[in-house]
Amino acid sequence: MESKKQGLGNGCLWIFLTFILTVVAFGVLKFTVNLPNLITLFLAISLSIGFTFKILGKPSLKSILANFVILIILFSGLNYLGSIWVDIVKENDTAVFTEEESVATDILIEKNDSIPVFTSRRNWKDNYGNPYTGSLTVRQKDYDRLKNQIANFRYANDQNFWGSLYNYMDRNDTPSLDLVMNTFKEIHAEKKLNQMEFAEMVVSCIQDIPYAFVFQDACLAPENYEESIKDILEDCPDCCIGGVPYGVQNPVSFIKNLKGDCDTRTMLIYSILKYFNYDVAIANSDFYRHSIIGLNIAASGKNKVYRGKIYTLWETTSKHFKIGVLPTTSSDVKHWNIVLTSK
Repeated sequence: MESKKQGLGNGCLWIFLTFILTVVAFGVLKFTVNLPNLITLFLAISLSIGFTFKILGKPSLKSILANFVILIILFSGLNYLGSIWVDIVKENDTAVFTEEESVATDILIEKNDSIPVFTSRRNWKDNYGNPYTGSLTVRQKDYDRLKNQIANFRYANDQNFWGSLYNYMDRNDTPSLDLVMNTFKEIHAEKKLNQMEFAEMVVSCIQDIPYAFVFQDACLAPENYEESIKDILEDCPDCCIGGVPYGVQNPVSFIKNLKGDCDTRTMLIYSILKYFNYDVAIANSDFYRHSIIGLNIAASGKNKVYRGKIYTLWETTSKHFKIGVLPTTSSDVKHWNIVLTSK
């Protein structure tokens, strides 16, 4: 009887059962512990092998090693195919602006004065499914004062144009983002978030805002652009704002109209996380024509080493991207350069 049981354990049934148990264990561990995928997979396979031993018996050491390798290859292949599918979903996840995405004018009472404000009520979930609600609000007088401030920027010819520009906007705009900061403070106090959870909450809030192009020149009809831009503008004609110097909006203007592309988003996230004392960076790529953030925090995934510190990279233009995960179309870190850090 023992030899028959061992025979079952050495065959396809052993692999099939271990595979099913690994899937279940991976899901449970990811939901309860939320470790990096590689560690979670290793633990899931180890647990599933242990359960399979009890059900089908213990196979030979050679069979264990062979089946373990098969499972690793199988899950790696599934993970690769899954990442391609997720990238396709994310790259086509450009939402159309709806009434929910609109910014309303309102009145805020401050020191017995009625202050006109621009505000949008946000309802979003982070990349782990946790729900949040809060308002992104700026005063109308601050928007009017800052909307053309970028035109006063003067480049000091220090070989870091974008870093200098972002730093200029951060210094000018951050004091006027106090109402936005208050919203995130309230969420932090209510949810009792740790450092990583708070960063996830902030980044996912901005990721949730539909993507819009920000052009230095006027927005043209969709057929005037390359296919990737044309496709988005055909589906969402409002997903464009033109006549913006350098093609990047300052944070206060972004909150006012919710029209933001890559570096408009990274600029706002940078200012928020810097305010909350994170070691945050902005990374640009001329090769990919893109901008993302980096965070010096305990996290795994794609990263860039800058001045002896590790900044884990974070995509900000679409929902679902977790820290350390980049689209396959922009995942080669050699093409990314840190242009500004908060510390």
